[in-house]
Amino acid sequence: MSASRGSARQPAILACLLLLTSGCAFVAPRFPQNVQASFARDDMHKLTTQSMELYYPAHLRGTALRVAARMEGCVERLRTDAWSKAERKRVLVYLTSADFNNAYVQSEFASTPQQMVLPQHMTLEQFNLLGLGETDIGDVACHESVHYVQMQQVGGLWNVLNKVTGGLFQPNIFTESWFLEGLATYYEGRLGKETGRPYSPVWRGWWEGAVQARRGELNAGYLSPENRALDPFGGNYLSGMNFVEYLAKTYGEKRLWKLVEEQGNSLFPPIAVTLRFKRVYGKDIGSLFSEFEQSLQQNLQVRERPATQQVLVRDAGYFSRLVANPADGSTALVSVGREEITHLTVRERDGRVRFSRALVQLLPGRRWVVASPSLVSGMTFSRDGQWLYLVSADIDAVGSYTGKLWRVDARTGDVVRLWDDLVGMGGDVTADGRSYVFVEVSGDAANLVRLDLESGQRERLTDFKAHTALGTPVTSPDGERYVFPMNGAHGWDLVLREPEGSLRWLTRDGLFNYSPRWLDDDHLVFLREHEGRLQAHVMTVSTRRIARVTDAPLLVMDAAPVGGDAVAFLNRDGINFTVDRAPLTDALAELSATPEMPAASVATAPAPEPAPPHTEPQGTDAQDGFVAFPGQPAPPMDAPTQAASDIASAPVAPPPLPVDPAHDVDAPVTPPAVVGRPVEVLKDEPYSPLEGFFIPNYRVPYFYTVPNDVDDEDPYFAGGISIAGQDRLGFHAYALTLTYDMKENQPGVSFAYGNAQLSPFYIQVSASRLRENERTDLQATAFASRTFWTTPVSFGVLALDRRFDATERRPAITTRLIGPEVAASYFAGEGTSYGGTQRGLGLSVSGGIFPKAFTLDSTVGDVRLGVDGYLGGLPFTGKDNLQLSVAGRALPGAPTELLEVGGIVAGQAFFLNRDSTTDGGLPLQLQPGLAFSEYLRGYEDHTFRARNVLLANARYRYRFIIDYGWASTLWVLPSLFISQVELDGFGSIARTDNRDNHAAVGGSATLRLSVGQAYALSFFYQYAHRFDDGFGDLHLIGMTF
Repeated sequence: MSASRGSARQPAILACLLLLTSGCAFVAPRFPQNVQASFARDDMHKLTTQSMELYYPAHLRGTALRVAARMEGCVERLRTDAWSKAERKRVLVYLTSADFNNAYVQSEFASTPQQMVLPQHMTLEQFNLLGLGETDIGDVACHESVHYVQMQQVGGLWNVLNKVTGGLFQPNIFTESWFLEGLATYYEGRLGKETGRPYSPVWRGWWEGAVQARRGELNAGYLSPENRALDPFGGNYLSGMNFVEYLAKTYGEKRLWKLVEEQGNSLFPPIAVTLRFKRVYGKDIGSLFSEFEQSLQQNLQVRERPATQQVLVRDAGYFSRLVANPADGSTALVSVGREEITHLTVRERDGRVRFSRALVQLLPGRRWVVASPSLVSGMTFSRDGQWLYLVSADIDAVGSYTGKLWRVDARTGDVVRLWDDLVGMGGDVTADGRSYVFVEVSGDAANLVRLDLESGQRERLTDFKAHTALGTPVTSPDGERYVFPMNGAHGWDLVLREPEGSLRWLTRDGLFNYSPRWLDDDHLVFLREHEGRLQAHVMTVSTRRIARVTDAPLLVMDAAPVGGDAVAFLNRDGINFTVDRAPLTDALAELSATPEMPAASVATAPAPEPAPPHTEPQGTDAQDGFVAFPGQPAPPMDAPTQAASDIASAPVAPPPLPVDPAHDVDAPVTPPAVVGRPVEVLKDEPYSPLEGFFIPNYRVPYFYTVPNDVDDEDPYFAGGISIAGQDRLGFHAYALTLTYDMKENQPGVSFAYGNAQLSPFYIQVSASRLRENERTDLQATAFASRTFWTTPVSFGVLALDRRFDATERRPAITTRLIGPEVAASYFAGEGTSYGGTQRGLGLSVSGGIFPKAFTLDSTVGDVRLGVDGYLGGLPFTGKDNLQLSVAGRALPGAPTELLEVGGIVAGQAFFLNRDSTTDGGLPLQLQPGLAFSEYLRGYEDHTFRARNVLLANARYRYRFIIDYGWASTLWVLPSLFISQVELDGFGSIARTDNRDNHAAVGGSATLRLSVGQAYALSFFYQYAHRFDDGFGDLHLIGMTF
């Protein structure tokens, strides 16, 4: 039911409520398919503490307790910071065994309760680069806790309504994505641990590159997730965090939470958000961002490449991964750009391209589904340079991530072999080429594993039990030793595994020591922070002495030796990468110098100033892994110190600085203790399958008045109630809506039930009786659906029964449509942020069969096949593409006028220069409540009727990129971001019933924008010339949303 026709005398707040509640009782999967499937597969338990209810697989109990230990402290701190001290519900948390490399908080919104979903671990190296180790799920939970606590700050009218109805929505969702994600990312590294993006030199380098590219002259559009200058992270995260950080430093953190309080108590949350900023800060969002922009310009430090840094590749995309072959100096680059799709490119030492291959496969039966630099890790050449190995994350049949090891012919780019089911990240091929060493992640523990490439057997090389995050390992030239990064209490450090299996620290200062590469038997090239920027360094392994190699302006990634005398690396240059080279000569000479180097040249740190005592979380069970870790030596309680009597009286050298145990390179290699507090478990029990099912979490009565069709001054009343509920794991869900319309004087009812116990299949049944406009509709459906890889499939039964009342002009009419339906669609492709889909293939098929359709004796079929192809546009443009599509649809056994071709507007039309027409009307007998129709571009004003049709379309599109935005619109409305202007040229043709052709050519101009960083809008003008006799040119103005 629509509230838009209600009486103008209704209060505005009621209109707002009606928009939220009408039709909002619904049934849908509660979780993504792979997460839901994991809940159906695992033995789920519920852990209750003071501040949370945590649902977890029984085999991940230790991980769950460690997450709870970290998260409880974060939630307590955040609730202390919040302005309101009102008691809030426990945080509802789900820990899944699915590898989905994501975490999210779903806000409370009609029929869906607030909840947090966490993975057991991550398997993409990108998280390591951002300062979040692949197993540091507690830190991820703290980021999500900021969202959760912020959303819970609801007061005033909406607090009352949410309690009465079970939850309509939470006002803080309208502070927009930049504030939501900016606040969470800001606090990510400020909740008891210096971690995450605020402390990642990769994250900082990305931001500084964008600022330097614009010389600090940004606009509020840089806060938008759609701003492509900040690909792939998004302006809401990258700019949002830095803007929130500026607000906190300039005005204090308390005002952040005062703004959250103001928004939570607001009467009209989507409106005047910028004025609430003004109430709190004395300035609106636009003025505050202008201040922020001025501070960026004042503090801007424009850095240039040093003379020794040589550019090899000018444009290496906005995200890339690089490796070099030390033997011949060739390089392999996996890159993606705003105008270039993902390619694997191998170049010779002199820069000549050996080959460049697109990686995404298009045809069904493809060996892998997705490919992107952000999914790649462990890229390495074999010692003879014949093969290139890499691990790429892919999608499995239920939509979870799974690792695949590729062996690529380094001469041709052909992928000659794949090894499946690697849960973790890549590493390095061994010196003899027979094995590959990678990082395997299980639960919240990462370990090195050696994979025999012939037999497939796996051998674990380390034995960390819990809470261990590792980076990609490398194998020494003699094949006996391995070096790998390990995330400790203070950040990333390097660890050496000796031939007999012992481990020792190579660094212990947490200065983002990462991406090691062996230069020779005693030297490593690796990344390390210097003056806040990630630079390439070289180390003498036997002495742990370090020398810096590069002085790049912003950021260095993937440094790799080239021929023993130079290092190639990714250099951040503005909003893109370049591939650069720098000499190793000076750094190696510094390491070989005989005078003893200062203490700072060794990767250890002096003891910090005394700090207040801190109690580490304690565990009652060693398996919980809070302090002690089975199988690993415990760290020393106190570092050794030198007695005064042992100090020589001769002034030969000053005594060594005292060593902090946390920085002692000679200490045992152990995982860091969990930062958090002891968990008081109130209850820990198996999950009850119907928990919460019988208590509706959505219960809304509503009413409205509608003008009478006969007398507008005598409106009639309509009302009803909607309820919805589900169990806590989403196995069962239901929705019930009861309505009553005084015009019809009859009730209406609709009911739906969803079941996910057979997940990944989701089963949904529904039934309804609706009465309106002198007709009665009885409807029922039963469908099952799931997605295989990225291909959705559904099948089920549809039953429609429509009964038209008798009138003075006709008798009562009953029409009916009952039968099975099936549908599937396949798509494979890849695109660019500026040019859209550049390569793609789409296939779709659907069908249905309806015996005795329309209460007639005939059986009607419905078969549709479609093919879509995408190609890049003109050479060297980068902002265009071409789409070609063919579709055929046939309705065997149907009346000739059942299929409607054309007469459909893709959006909302404001202006059509011609009246809408049709080839005759559709009899009521053929209107059971389901339309059989096909869109025909250029014929939005006319409907052809047929039994079958063959359609062909071609569309060329060019995009003019704008990417500009404002913090608010007309002072009180949400933000506005203009993305691009598109110019289309198109041609379309339809052949109906294999005898009549209907063709059109034309063009359109479209302005694409978004409001509130959430709602996409576009305004368009279209011109079409039709070749049919009697059809003039069509001019159309409209919008889509």
